[in-house]
Amino acid sequence: MKTVLRAILSGLAGAMTAGALLAGGASAQYVGGNLQLDLDERGDVNIAGANVRLSGRVGGSVSAASADFFSSADIGGDLDLAAANVTIAGPVHGDISGFAANITIDAPVGGDVSAAGANITVLNTVAGEMNVRGALITLGRDGEVSGPADWAGREIIIEGALVRGGKLSARDVRISGVVNGPLEIAGRHVRFTSSASITGPVTVRSPNPPELSEGADVADLNYIEAPFEDSRRARRGTGPEISMRFLPSPWAVGGVLGASAFLLGLLASIVAPRGVGAVAASFRRRPFVSGFLGLVVLALLPVLTLTLFVLLAVTIIGIPLAMLLFLAFPIVLFLAFAFGGLVVGDAVMNRTGTVAGLGLRTVSFFLAIIAIIALSAVPVLGFIVLPLVLCIGLGAWTLAIFGRESLKGLETSSASEA
Repeated sequence: MKTVLRAILSGLAGAMTAGALLAGGASAQYVGGNLQLDLDERGDVNIAGANVRLSGRVGGSVSAASADFFSSADIGGDLDLAAANVTIAGPVHGDISGFAANITIDAPVGGDVSAAGANITVLNTVAGEMNVRGALITLGRDGEVSGPADWAGREIIIEGALVRGGKLSARDVRISGVVNGPLEIAGRHVRFTSSASITGPVTVRSPNPPELSEGADVADLNYIEAPFEDSRRARRGTGPEISMRFLPSPWAVGGVLGASAFLLGLLASIVAPRGVGAVAASFRRRPFVSGFLGLVVLALLPVLTLTLFVLLAVTIIGIPLAMLLFLAFPIVLFLAFAFGGLVVGDAVMNRTGTVAGLGLRTVSFFLAIIAIIALSAVPVLGFIVLPLVLCIGLGAWTLAIFGRESLKGLETSSASEA
């Protein structure tokens, strides 16, 4: 019993270590449903949750994926987002990039802004460039963009200041603020209200002449009659450069999957050591047959599972069984992958060919998982290693089920050697 407990603890420690090493980052991780985070972090922060409220101070960058995201924190680096509703009420000293339905920036931004969404509202200052795509883009009265602006949407409203002008493309464009520098506008309806002040040259391409209200100060206006097409800018290939750093790294995903496979294989070794031994013996006796058979089973398994699912689902009694079958399918594949790591590790580390003990099997399996995840991170090679391990495990498992004599033969040879 002590040996089993020691093996479990060492397996857990090994899996946690593998996950931490393969994640390969020094950033803080926060995952949950409703997160109320009051932080004081020097480095980077990664957040994933349903509703996130962030406050305090973050010295590095923040990457977040959530439904609703609100930040009043002082962020020293960049902010990368994927969310439904975003409100930024704390200063961001770096860049802001991301996707969201509604984005409101009500705090100073020290870098550039690259975003795509439905409603984008800027109520404070942006020190760098602003490259956005949306349905409604609004620059409030207190909003100011110091760098060039490149905006495209259905409607654009400018009440604040564009310090260096830019390019605007929308069906309806209304300007009542201040624009310095050259300004290019493509739209169907362009209007300069009485409070508009444009100091640089303005070029308007539209099927309709721009509307200038009394009192509008537009120094150099050049109107070019041209049809407006909503997709014109899309065909040109321009768009915001959105950072994808909020997505987990391949090392992090590999670390989690590797740790999960290790724990699942370790649990199978503890609960059914004879069965796992039969799988390892089947691969040791017929390695090439295991791989080929696994490929055949992998090709036929979805068809057989779907057929059995339909047959069960036509009866009321069979509906629960059909749902269990549907849920069991990915578990079976993942367990087959774990068996693949088990048998590869056993074949490499167990040189005697006898039934391995729990300690040797744990160590060999752990090293095999580390090697498999490391190789899978190599471009192109990963697409070969992972399916190969899955086919090996699935084939060896199939041979063990339909060839029980493999383990008996192995145990007989072990007894004769003793």
